[in-house]
Amino acid sequence: MSTPERAVAAARLSFVALLVGAALALLPYASYLTDDTFIHFQFVKHLALGGGLSFNAGEPTYGMTSPLWTLLLAGLARLLHVPVAAPADAVSMPPIAWLAKACGALFHLLAIALLVRTGRRLGWSRGLSFALGALLAAHAWAERWALSGMETPLAVFCVVWAWLELAGTFAEGKGAVGAGVALGAAALARPECHLLLLLAVVALALGADRGRRRAAQALLGSLLVLVPWLITAWVSFHRLLPNTAAAKAGAWIHGGAALAALRAELQIVLATDALPLAFFVLVLALGGRATALPRDRGRRAFWILNASWTLFLPLFLAAAGVQVVSRYLLLAVPSLLLLGTASFRWVVATSFPGARRWALPAFLAWFVAQNAALTAFVSAPNAREHTTGLRFSLVALGLWARHHTPPEAVFAVPDIGAFGYYAERRVVDLYGLVTPELAPIVVREGYDAVVTQVLYEVAGRPDYLIDRHPERGRLARPTEEGTPYRFLFARAIPNLGITRRRIYYYSVYAIDWGVVDRTRTHVASLPLPKRGAIIEGRALAAR
Repeated sequence: MSTPERAVAAARLSFVALLVGAALALLPYASYLTDDTFIHFQFVKHLALGGGLSFNAGEPTYGMTSPLWTLLLAGLARLLHVPVAAPADAVSMPPIAWLAKACGALFHLLAIALLVRTGRRLGWSRGLSFALGALLAAHAWAERWALSGMETPLAVFCVVWAWLELAGTFAEGKGAVGAGVALGAAALARPECHLLLLLAVVALALGADRGRRRAAQALLGSLLVLVPWLITAWVSFHRLLPNTAAAKAGAWIHGGAALAALRAELQIVLATDALPLAFFVLVLALGGRATALPRDRGRRAFWILNASWTLFLPLFLAAAGVQVVSRYLLLAVPSLLLLGTASFRWVVATSFPGARRWALPAFLAWFVAQNAALTAFVSAPNAREHTTGLRFSLVALGLWARHHTPPEAVFAVPDIGAFGYYAERRVVDLYGLVTPELAPIVVREGYDAVVTQVLYEVAGRPDYLIDRHPERGRLARPTEEGTPYRFLFARAIPNLGITRRRIYYYSVYAIDWGVVDRTRTHVASLPLPKRGAIIEGRALAAR
């Protein structure tokens, strides 16, 4: 075997070893599930059984934020004959969960492989391209969400696929239809990727060779993917965006709240990506546009697009009032890793050319050590604790409802996924994801007002309420008018995530609507105060 052949064989062996190592790194999350995971499973269950795109059977709603993930799981479940119904106990893993985890692991590994190819397409060496893929393989947040059953690894794969195609367009002058298809798929995997599609079309129009033509090609490619779903969504739900997106449109925040959200996002990023970010900031501070950016117009536009997406995604999420978790920011991680690796390459080449042999291993070792520590001491233990708490709270409550309430019983619930999947009862979603008429109310009034003032009545009169709060049974406290809530029992969950590590209670109440009606009748019968009394009362209040 010649020397070039040995090099190719070694590269292939290293690539296989990278993927095997990436797969083994997911094992700490083998049992990890979240409540949002079960929202997908509920839609998949009804779709696979012929009930359409609905959370409550027979009630179509655009309550899934990732239609591509839902359609994929439903299609595979039917093709492979995977059972979609909930198990009869709280401990067994649903078969559909194993399917979702297998798909998540596959897309995670494919994203790593495509990121390596992206490095090669940019003209990087095998070693540097391999290191780029290794960064994603070692990434603690990517590992956490790969086996969660959520759409995150699919969305990350679509984003990496888009970067691979865009690198071909910007760096090699290739057509942009493939990039458009990838961007359209990313938008169906996560709605935030509509922003990436917009940024990419603008960047192609302004920076690519034959820019207008390439932008039109990308737009065409994206429409080939998006239009069939948009037609389906309009016919089925009479809306084009998920219920959550419609709710967030009226929830824009300003000032201190937005800054607090940005600080939280920065903490999430620094926990995993401090080193790539530090090199990128160093190049911004010291490199300057003339020396750090490529002279080639297309390549320059590619890197500006990377930087724009890395910046605008967290800004958009903070401004929209989204309670950001790490999986939302994972969409920007491939571009941040690209920017960080390119910055590292530039710094070593321009300032430390003699350190090329050991600089890359040191860069990788630092990154892997930081992320491994986060996984071992924070992320994986929290995931295990959360999953156990989920099973013995919401899953157990769902099983109780299935076995101890009539089939026509209706529950008002703030966290609908696991409960709805296991209960097989109609659910009123207190946050409006699958009950869209409640979304603007909870955004405007807040969750506490929705449950204390019974504002969820606009969606009907449920028989039971499950309240989530640090105080157990808080709504059963007697008042002068009487309370419509009769406390039954509560289940505790030790944490709702890494940023909310405290005990919460899911308290179950039976609702007495007669008390609500009597209270309203009593208030309506009270005499209206005279005008003088109103003026006098205002004067006293002013004092």
